[in-house]
Amino acid sequence: MKCEAMDLGVCGVEQVLCAGAVKFDTKDADKGIVLAELPKNIIITKAVAVVNKAFNAATTNVITIGTNDAANDLLGSSDVTAGTANSYVKDMFKIFKEKTIIKVKYTQTGAKATAGEADIYLNVVRIPEA
Repeated sequence: MKCEAMDLGVCGVEQVLCAGAVKFDTKDADKGIVLAELPKNIIITKAVAVVNKAFNAATTNVITIGTNDAANDLLGSSDVTAGTANSYVKDMFKIFKEKTIIKVKYTQTGAKATAGEADIYLNVVRIPEA
């Protein structure tokens, strides 16, 4: 994580976490890189990608965020327009009973990008252990 949570042990308190960032030249971003590990018993209520500088690969620029191997179950390829600086928000209610790895992936086609960066934020709530 880019910064530490206040206290992810507190149940029922929603927090906004800066999970991390990806840039046009982040090593292995095309394979998916780990941004953060969330503790067990967490609900993700929102995922946000803030494209601060537009990604400028010639043909396509795709950013995805997720917990699965494809890193796309939180923000998919149609949720973020990486070539346009803006904030991209998706509300959800995803319960994770086990520790969860958050990954980001940036893929591009055509002439390689020479610019682009995005910050990734998650809204999370800790839930009681069953």
